[in-house]
Amino acid sequence: MTRFAAVRHLLAVISLLVVVSAQAQTEAQQHLIERLNKVDAFSAQFEQKVQSPEGDEIHQAKGTLAIQRPNLFNWTTTSPDETIMISDGETLWYYSPFVEQVTAMWLEEATAQTPFVLLTRNQPSDWQDYQITQEGNTFTLTPKTTGTIGQFDVTVKPDGTLTGFRVVEQDGQQSQFALSQFSRQTPDADLFSFTPPESVMVDDQRQSR
Repeated sequence: MTRFAAVRHLLAVISLLVVVSAQAQTEAQQHLIERLNKVDAFSAQFEQKVQSPEGDEIHQAKGTLAIQRPNLFNWTTTSPDETIMISDGETLWYYSPFVEQVTAMWLEEATAQTPFVLLTRNQPSDWQDYQITQEGNTFTLTPKTTGTIGQFDVTVKPDGTLTGFRVVEQDGQQSQFALSQFSRQTPDADLFSFTPPESVMVDDQRQSR
């Protein structure tokens, strides 16, 4: 094979790999969207384990989770300390009773800090910001731009049952969430509303629109 023919052969192989990779990305994204669309509302219990970049377990937590699409969720940590994160569809509220503080930010600005928010709306435009691969029931999302999150894995069965997800930060720290007692019953609407208690400090990070 001449050098020119070898180069043409290499370019052909590279082009084929690019096409196959793009096709796999599209298929994985479509599979993820289709599975998530099968369940518009659910509740579950969760257990969280956090590992340091060195692989040491540094934190455990547990609590409850409720979602109703689009954009409504309640994430309540019950142990070791109570914290509440609620989306009412526009504002993301984070309340820590222990420190008596509430933080408020626009939901649309919270996705980069909380990739879990992606699961509450399942918009195709959101997934365009990630490289998506699939292995069995696990979908791996890698941001196309550099940020605090290096990787987000979500495990969802073909019937739409979400069984867990994992967040890997750029420094290598990992947060693993395992879900149990998954229920498709629509959660109570009161779970998705929040009014700050009068006695707490409110850090309102929302800017005027």
